[in-house]
Amino acid sequence: MGEALPEFKYHPDPVATGIVVADPDAPCLSCNRIRGYVYDGPAYSEKYHHLSHSICPWCIADGSAAMKFKAEFTDVGMIDGVSDGVREELATRTPGFMAWQQEQWMTCCNDAAAYLGMAGAKELKGRFAAALPAVKDAYEDDWHDLSIDGEPTAYIFRCLHCQKYLAYTDMA
Repeated sequence: MGEALPEFKYHPDPVATGIVVADPDAPCLSCNRIRGYVYDGPAYSEKYHHLSHSICPWCIADGSAAMKFKAEFTDVGMIDGVSDGVREELATRTPGFMAWQQEQWMTCCNDAAAYLGMAGAKELKGRFAAALPAVKDAYEDDWHDLSIDGEPTAYIFRCLHCQKYLAYTDMA
């Protein structure tokens, strides 16, 4: 695990969000190397259905996994207001994230926002306190009911340009 993880513009800390995990024994199906980390998130491919925990973050970052498996890691079908280049980067070179329903990538300032992670009431009182106004705008019920381990859950983003927090909530 000596090699530095690649940087992802729209998912700046995939280890903290739990979508990239340490695994010293897992080989990457794309490059056939064991690098100490694997992607544990969604992967959409018509032909290859078992890509989670099988691809290293380096092969996501350089687009080789998407090309080799004709895969996408984020569903960009409902994303509006961004360029095709941003949509392509999100779909093929950015780790996705898991949600109770279909994940939604937030946008602001004509760009995709950075995904920061899931939040419940505890996280909104702590590390995501600055995002609480965005969650209150997105969630009509009492935000104290939100849970990172259960449902409903808040998903926190931040605009790369104006630094505004964005959020949506979701439940099964």
